[in-house]
Amino acid sequence: MMAPPNLLEQLSAYVPTPVARAIFQQPYVVTEPTAHRFPAAVLFTDISGFTPLSELLSQAGPTGTEELTHLINQYFTGMIEIVQAYHGQVIKFSGDALTVLFPTQEISMPSAVRRAGECALAMQGKMAEFANLKISRGSASLSMKAGIGAGSVLECNIGGVAGHWEYVVGGDPLAQVAKAEHYAQPGQIILSPSAWQEAQSFFSGLAVPGTPGFIRLGEILTPLPASPPEVLDWSQLEPVEAAIAEKGLRSYVPDTVKDRLGEQSDWLAELRRITVLFVGIGGFDYETAHVAEQLQDFLQAIQELVQRFEGSLNKVAVDDKGTVLLILFGARLSPTRMT
Repeated sequence: MMAPPNLLEQLSAYVPTPVARAIFQQPYVVTEPTAHRFPAAVLFTDISGFTPLSELLSQAGPTGTEELTHLINQYFTGMIEIVQAYHGQVIKFSGDALTVLFPTQEISMPSAVRRAGECALAMQGKMAEFANLKISRGSASLSMKAGIGAGSVLECNIGGVAGHWEYVVGGDPLAQVAKAEHYAQPGQIILSPSAWQEAQSFFSGLAVPGTPGFIRLGEILTPLPASPPEVLDWSQLEPVEAAIAEKGLRSYVPDTVKDRLGEQSDWLAELRRITVLFVGIGGFDYETAHVAEQLQDFLQAIQELVQRFEGSLNKVAVDDKGTVLLILFGARLSPTRMT
């Protein structure tokens, strides 16, 4: 049966952009772990003020949930459009934070960092729309901090338990952006020394006092020439390709989302009481040759445990402190409770 293009588009919205792009270009279903390294620029953005806004609106019940959902959609829609305009690839949502990859397969490293810097500046400009929000419970203000890093990243597709795979990116640039964002004040964009070395011909910048070579991004000296963003038109796929693409995309989408994509969109804006298990794992060195195999063994064991205790592995992320897991319990409705 052919997957409708709108379903493929919906599924791809929950899949890291590099995975969706690869499946679109040559539909496939991952059957075994994969890993490879490549140079890239990485952009990490984090929002200040989102948590108190969420807590405030959650007190208003369903009305507050709808209002919060509208604001989240407005924010991420605008930011993702900017990312796509600069040919960035969203690889991770971490609450209100975004991790964006700018690979160098088709461009040089200076060009990748240049794109990341201009993208971050455009995103900061967009934040003016969220500086003075009028909400049902009063007013709120959101601001953004951003970090940019550059270097060799490790891209892994790991897991596979019950047909579910995780896309994980690690390496020194991820640690760089975490440190850079830590040094940033609201409204600032901070570049790691490695990123600044690649970008200093294109931007002005100021040294961040008390840091080992981190730079606060200033103005654009030489703007990038405009180029149209890549659009994944799923309607172009043949029926057989579309069916394979649907299966391939589904293997990366959380069960809580897959079960509801056929329902009304309101189901995706539900306020529930859940238990969250946050796990930080040290010991993985993403620069070593065998770390991908170690990650696969580890994550496969975690997936089996989470499945055994009826949880949901919501996120696998990498930062300067190591590998982080976010596991949810109570997020999935049983069929009997949904009827």
